[in-house]
Amino acid sequence: MIKHTLFLGLNDKDTKTQKIGLLDAYQIAMQLIVANGYEGGTISESTGFYTHQDGTLTIEKSLRIEILFAEDRKTTALINDLKRVFNQESIAFQSDDIKSELR
Repeated sequence: MIKHTLFLGLNDKDTKTQKIGLLDAYQIAMQLIVANGYEGGTISESTGFYTHQDGTLTIEKSLRIEILFAEDRKTTALINDLKRVFNQESIAFQSDDIKSELR
């Protein structure tokens, strides 16, 4: 089974500041996950850092989004939606082949 993990920084790519509050960001991300056809996942808060294409280093609140039973097609669509809504330059994407099941 495949698990996808996305790391979504919350700072706007243009202003380099957080424009969407943390609680709203959780809710928006969850709505987009469901809209892209996923039935379950986990979102947690973290702090990350990112160097923009213009060389600016930012330290920012981030969301770590983990999706089990992931499909590349759905996750690509989700990443594109998240980038658009949160005005992101990029979203870090990790794919792992794991053993997991619902019991």
